[in-house]
Amino acid sequence: MNLLAEIKERRLLPFMGAYMVSGFVALEGVDQLISNELLPAIAYRIALVIYLFGIPGSLSIAWFHGAKGRQQATKPEIIIQVILAVLALATVWLVVRDHREEARLAEMAAATGIEASSIAVLYFEDLSPNGDLEYVADGLTESLIEQMSEVRSLDVVSRNGVAPYRGTDVAPDSVARALEVGSLIRGSVEPDGEDLRITVRLVDGLSGADIERSVLEIPAGQFLDAQDSVADNVGRILRRRLGEEIRLRERREGTSSDEAWSQVQRSELILQQAEDLADSGDAEAAIGRLALADSLLVLAEAADPGWVRPPARRAHESFREAFFLANGLGEFDRAGEVIGIGLEHADRALAIDPRDADALEQRGSLKYLYFLLDLTADADESARTLDEAQADLEAAVDADPTRASVYSILSHLYVNRGDNVSVILTARRAYEEDAYLEDADRILRRLFWAHYNLEQLRDARAWCDEGASRFPDNYHFAECRLWLMISSAEDPDADAAWEQYARLDALSPDEYERHLGRLLVAGVLMREGMRDSASVVFASGQGTAEIDPLQELVLQEAAIRSATGDPDRAVELLRVYLAADPNASLDSGGGLHWWWRSLAGRQDFQALIDR
Repeated sequence: MNLLAEIKERRLLPFMGAYMVSGFVALEGVDQLISNELLPAIAYRIALVIYLFGIPGSLSIAWFHGAKGRQQATKPEIIIQVILAVLALATVWLVVRDHREEARLAEMAAATGIEASSIAVLYFEDLSPNGDLEYVADGLTESLIEQMSEVRSLDVVSRNGVAPYRGTDVAPDSVARALEVGSLIRGSVEPDGEDLRITVRLVDGLSGADIERSVLEIPAGQFLDAQDSVADNVGRILRRRLGEEIRLRERREGTSSDEAWSQVQRSELILQQAEDLADSGDAEAAIGRLALADSLLVLAEAADPGWVRPPARRAHESFREAFFLANGLGEFDRAGEVIGIGLEHADRALAIDPRDADALEQRGSLKYLYFLLDLTADADESARTLDEAQADLEAAVDADPTRASVYSILSHLYVNRGDNVSVILTARRAYEEDAYLEDADRILRRLFWAHYNLEQLRDARAWCDEGASRFPDNYHFAECRLWLMISSAEDPDADAAWEQYARLDALSPDEYERHLGRLLVAGVLMREGMRDSASVVFASGQGTAEIDPLQELVLQEAAIRSATGDPDRAVELLRVYLAADPNASLDSGGGLHWWWRSLAGRQDFQALIDR
């Protein structure tokens, strides 16, 4: 008997038809029960597994028992059915396990409020044998971050946020938790003969598991094509992940020259090395690396004279060199010369594109640094330089409203203007655009002080708490809690004040700050009515000529005493302070600080103001 006759004799097709129809009806029934919430959603997956494994099971039954007549179960049939049953149970177990894991991750996502559309692009790995492609990996990463940041439906962590995890072995799910994102993009670059192999992975932030992987082959040296290819693939992967159209526009970096792009990216890598050297205290070595970076930018500018980025980045590196010279080496004259060179670079960039935000930022930053270093000839030039710096920086954020770094500099500039309202607006915008800015701790302190100076104490407390949460090892956020404790924002609590002082004392390397902390604790004791104890603590907070050569602690104690109920002693201390510095002013943004409210109407205080 041939196979077709055997199939007909054993009635396999009628058996299979009946099973398929009845199984489909059963699945529809399970689906209806789930829709009416009579069964959990996992029931459909379990039923589908049983149905699918039932297909070979029904075939086996039909084969051994489909022929007419009575048949007994044979050993081969029993073995087949046992194997199918074990496989079905194992698959059901895997389905239930995966369902529970999905539910756990969904629960975690709901609890944290983290969605898949919140994304961090980690720096791509350089897998070349000698690390020769690091600049390519960095350039692709930073270009991708910029492209994705332009998509409104995505919440993308800035390059400052992911920079601390560059080259580390931190587990992906740990990075995702730290950055509070639901998805990660990871990648690598490696040579493949004369081509580049670029691998891109989408990683689930909660589990750390790879969701999808894509591999690209790009001819070596065609870096601009690589940027667009990576963007296309990431857009496709994200469409599957998020279920919506995600298109990252082509970003040609303003140049068609792969050589120019390559040299700029190499210079950025060396600039980062210079920053690391400066952070370690080696300003001379940092300046040497900046010279090498500048030589690469010279090559980039030669490769594409019409590209604004090389001269703009040369202006930025001049800014960093001037800063290292002044801050690290105390060479202010050399810093002034470098600022002059940097301004020439910025002007050359702006001749190419007068609206380029990067070039405007660098020119404004250089002029502001010139002002801060007090390199101007007289007060008129100083005021003019500050005005020009402000104009350039404001033009930069007008050209690119997302430039967090410019808002940060502007907030510092407005501090020098005494304009607390503008400090709040620009510092908030800086933090909203990029909470991972390198000076995020200083941004938070500016927000605290601007609100505090305006007596917006609830907002001041919120920013102080934000700083303490994000930067628990920064003593400034223990100090700001003490400043709040001498105000009406909080009830006086001596134990809480000493607790904050203990944090400040443990974290601060500065003797001045520890003395100021004791003065603030004394102020809290004054508010609590413990005047004798406060007097002792006030005495312990007073500084020596070495600790406080400008007698700033005298002014601080006067403010604290005025704010906490000792106006007579506050006036005495003000006399001492103003005698030491007759040019000092008590103005705060055009008016007296609320600290001095208890002194209003006193003739002796008014005489100090009118002196």
